Amino acid sequence: MNEATKNLLMMTIKEWSKFAADREKFTGIAQEVTALTRKSVHESLQLLKSQSIDVECDSPDTLKMMGVPIAIDPVIDATFPNVKVSVVLKCGGATRTIVINPNLTISAGGALVTFDQLKKGIPPAFELNAAEFVRDAFLYVARTGGKNN
Repeated sequence: MNEATKNLLMMTIKEWSKFAADREKFTGIAQEVTALTRKSVHESLQLLKSQSIDVECDSPDTLKMMGVPIAIDPVIDATFPNVKVSVVLKCGGATRTIVINPNLTISAGGALVTFDQLKKGIPPAFELNAAEFVRDAFLYVARTGGKNN
């Protein structure tokens, strides 16, 4: 094998290795942001439950609004050479997306927050985004019974 061929293949391996490392790194970050989002939504649901609204919120992993499940899941779009990650919140027809940018800033409505800031403590704008989702889900389920039209 000549040097040019070997260099070409080694560069391809280097690019693939970077992609694989980014995919693993961003998957972990998306899972952490998902857990923090579930915690914020859980706290909002606990407030509704204290006001006699029909919600299930015994743990951040099992959340329901008037019998309709609330899904909060990481979405990993890893197509070589790019990795895009987000967290999607759904309940009936109410949907919200939290975007995790390549520079590790998180867009969840309001000002961007860094991943490190989010890990240190959930900022008010992030909590407000979760509360807005809970409100949207409540209104959607109250109007439709949770059925998609």
